[in-house]
Amino acid sequence: MKSSSIGIKSIFIVVLMLAFLIPSNVFARGRFYIDFKPGIYSPQSSDLDGFDTGFNGEIAFGYQFNRYTAAEFGVGYFNTQEERTSVGGTYLGEELDLDIYPVTFTFKVILPYKKWEFFGLAGAGLYIVSGTYDVDDWDHDHYHYDYDDYDDDVVLGGYLGAGIHYNITRRIFVGVEGKYLWTDKVKLEDLGLKFNMDGIIATAVFGIRF
Repeated sequence: MKSSSIGIKSIFIVVLMLAFLIPSNVFARGRFYIDFKPGIYSPQSSDLDGFDTGFNGEIAFGYQFNRYTAAEFGVGYFNTQEERTSVGGTYLGEELDLDIYPVTFTFKVILPYKKWEFFGLAGAGLYIVSGTYDVDDWDHDHYHYDYDDYDDDVVLGGYLGAGIHYNITRRIFVGVEGKYLWTDKVKLEDLGLKFNMDGIIATAVFGIRF
């Protein structure tokens, strides 16, 4: 856990340094863009064994400084859940939903080729996590008991990844992107849970330049 936390903070510091070291005069030569990224989040942490692959969605506001570098500020949402059901003298259904809202900064290094752009990326951000635990219990006398609880936390995360864009026109592009996420421990103390959200995020990309 300690080495993982150090790695996340290192990515965060490097990304921030890149943001502040970019000369201000490059903005006269670049171009703003916005892209939409629907996709999936697949938990890889052993802490989340049994959790489903969930939806991931992001909106990124970017600036391409030149043909070879770009930076993005992003907001998004992804989720995962675990369900357990047992049937005997009673029916017991348990469900734990995790909803995550990232606020991120990403730096990209781009290799252009004709209408294609191949890129690597590094990023970091804050991850706002909310967890809801729901229990649905029916006993043999058909007595129904429903219980739910909730807690939230905010943690630091970092990621590395790569992707491809195809420029349909000078203003419109599409592509795919994948990244691996590492996070600090999420602590939902009211639910008695501690876990990392390490996982794979894969998305399609639909973008417009201005």
